[in-house]
Amino acid sequence: MDDLKGIVLCEFCEASVMGKPVDDLLNSLMSLLDSETPSGGSCYLCDGLLSRELGKMLRKALSELEGVELSSVKSGVSLPAILIEREDRIRANHNPPKMRSLKVTLTRLLDVAISSLTGLKVSQEPDAILIFDFERGDVKLELAPVFIFGRYRKLQRGISQSRRKCPECGGRGCEACGWKGKIPQGSVEGIVGEVMREFFSAEDYVLHGAGREDVDARMLGEGRPFVMELLSPKRRSADLREVESEINRRAAGLIEVKNLEFSRREKIRILKERSPNVKKLYRALVEVEGGVEEGELELLKGLEGAVIRQRTPKRVLWRRADITRLKRVYEVNFRRIDDKKFELFVLCDGGLYVKELISGDDGRTSPSVTEILGKKSFCSELDVLEVMVE
Repeated sequence: MDDLKGIVLCEFCEASVMGKPVDDLLNSLMSLLDSETPSGGSCYLCDGLLSRELGKMLRKALSELEGVELSSVKSGVSLPAILIEREDRIRANHNPPKMRSLKVTLTRLLDVAISSLTGLKVSQEPDAILIFDFERGDVKLELAPVFIFGRYRKLQRGISQSRRKCPECGGRGCEACGWKGKIPQGSVEGIVGEVMREFFSAEDYVLHGAGREDVDARMLGEGRPFVMELLSPKRRSADLREVESEINRRAAGLIEVKNLEFSRREKIRILKERSPNVKKLYRALVEVEGGVEEGELELLKGLEGAVIRQRTPKRVLWRRADITRLKRVYEVNFRRIDDKKFELFVLCDGGLYVKELISGDDGRTSPSVTEILGKKSFCSELDVLEVMVE
């Protein structure tokens, strides 16, 4: 250590300053792991912190991993600011040629130690990250989410896609909602997510859908693609056929899920990017003031190929920007039911508000069924029959 002019360093800090292999430190770390009363020793850089805390923190890390299903892990290190300042001082005053940061040295050492003790792989995309906070002497386990892709069918009206805020606390979190701020009842997210949460011992969940249908609309056909993100799961594997079966058993008559498969976060981005560009097939039950004749319905064929100019509907202005969207209708079919009602089948771009395509929304959507028939028309039932994702 002559080149550092008598600066005293512990073996961990010396290895960092001199660029020594971290494998050489493994035995010393293991001896600290077994020591109940480690002494700090003197060290200019860490002031004995590492000798005092490394063993205790590694024991805590191993305890955090107990009962958690993982195949890979990664360490992260947070150091007191004073240690970083001392590192910078050594680098500025002595410029050791092989010096690497203490954070890098400790991260590598802890990776090697944990992998050796648990058999877990070290990965840059791990199932879990262990954060070693040397300022607080604490270790925190952060579990990567599990992602499950599938499709859902909504068989009854009155079911939302997302969970609603808890009426007791307004979303702040309370005993009534399990401190989540949301209630699972009456939503696709809640019905599906609660079952998955149990299977994967997850803390919470978020449903990411390829678009969304109205609460009072059904989602039929092959269903809507979705990804369920399971947060902080202590289990990472399950028989998805069994998961699917249990969801469908509990939700009998309300919703169904199908084709569940493990996925990645990237799938969420793909769903969101493609959602506005997919085609969707709708069935609407339309009621017309003053009645409608078969011949009048033929006029609706004029919607085929039409580009619809649609300002954000008044009913969603509270949550959507007031802009004009251009959406295309590709195909229109109909079936007259009685003097005042008919079924309308519309194949159109995703993102077109079909209720307003029918009503006209006081002129905010044009052309519309109301405009073409010259009679006030409104949608009394709406079903999504297909979401055509490429």
